[in-house]
Amino acid sequence: MATLQSTATPDAILAQVTPVIRKHAASGEIQRRLAPEAVQAMIDAGVFRAWIPQALGGLELDPLSVLRVFEGIAHADGSAGWVASNSTNATLLGQILPDDGAAEVFSDPKLLLAGAAFPPGAAVPVDGGYRITGQWNFGSACNYATWLGGAALVMDGDVPRLGPDGNPVMVLALFPAADVEIVDNWNTLGLRGTGSHDYRVQDVFAPERRVAVFAPFDHPGAAYKGPLYRMGFWLDAIRIAITALGIARAAVEDAIALAATKTPSYTMTGLADRPVAQDRIARAKAAIEAGMSYVERSVQRAYEHTLASGARIGIEQGIPLALAGSYGHEAANQAVDLVHWVVGTSGIRAEQRFQQYFRDVHTVSQHAFSTPSRFELVGKLLLGRETDWAFYTL
Repeated sequence: MATLQSTATPDAILAQVTPVIRKHAASGEIQRRLAPEAVQAMIDAGVFRAWIPQALGGLELDPLSVLRVFEGIAHADGSAGWVASNSTNATLLGQILPDDGAAEVFSDPKLLLAGAAFPPGAAVPVDGGYRITGQWNFGSACNYATWLGGAALVMDGDVPRLGPDGNPVMVLALFPAADVEIVDNWNTLGLRGTGSHDYRVQDVFAPERRVAVFAPFDHPGAAYKGPLYRMGFWLDAIRIAITALGIARAAVEDAIALAATKTPSYTMTGLADRPVAQDRIARAKAAIEAGMSYVERSVQRAYEHTLASGARIGIEQGIPLALAGSYGHEAANQAVDLVHWVVGTSGIRAEQRFQQYFRDVHTVSQHAFSTPSRFELVGKLLLGRETDWAFYTL
């Protein structure tokens, strides 16, 4: 594995941010957005600049180092882990922008990027750019974002423009926060602190430098020449899985601590001495370790491929990443479910975090990019069939 390209190490970043995140985690649940102190701590530590090129003032850290940061933050608070991984991963899209647009957006040391692709808005071509109208779901941390992105279909009159492959042409447009309206509608089972409200723009002009056609990342911008940027969009499923695994690790550790002091009602045997608890805690720990090992091994092998070959990863190297993402996600769910059974009524009390672990990890499990249903799409590839999941070709 390549050495770190910065003095910022995972341990140093986590030491700086996790005490603040833990202190304000309860506030995020109540306010339906992270506490400003938690967001500021991550900005100050460079979390959101971890995958921005050094040429643009970023840290450009290797993938495994940053994934360890995501896992550690999620261990402290699931919503903070989600925001860290989601907004950092979104910065990889800078490589498809024109160079002047990438410099405008990603050189900002206080950058926090929010964005979504669905449902796509409408992009009307005009002189020098596009006029964009749309409303997008799941704008995680949109209340704190300095820039927000949205996908849109290029329109010719009232119909989408078709590309050479016969599919609609889709672009990514980036907007300064002042051009965007937040729609306060984030009322969910879990990840409440992510503040993933809808957001919208109405006939907002986006200059060409801040608009890119969604296409394979095989011609990255001038600042994006390092091996990290040859990994395509495969890291998205991985960063989601690592967030879920961080939540699951916290759940198991809290369950072990609880078992040392709890005696279930109407019994004389402590929880730590009950065979069913011993079995389930061991299985939960094994599930997390298996998921983590699969994630780390698949990322290391893919990254080493980019280092050795100088080429971007293809389907062959991407399949293990997709599988590890879905497997890690599933393992985290399994571990938290086992903990839920072990802790009994402690798992339903608001003053204990077990109910939050349960809600958060099952909310993560609904994300399209690493839900276990993605196994089917990888199975198609393994069986020589075409997949309709366009993100595998980016």
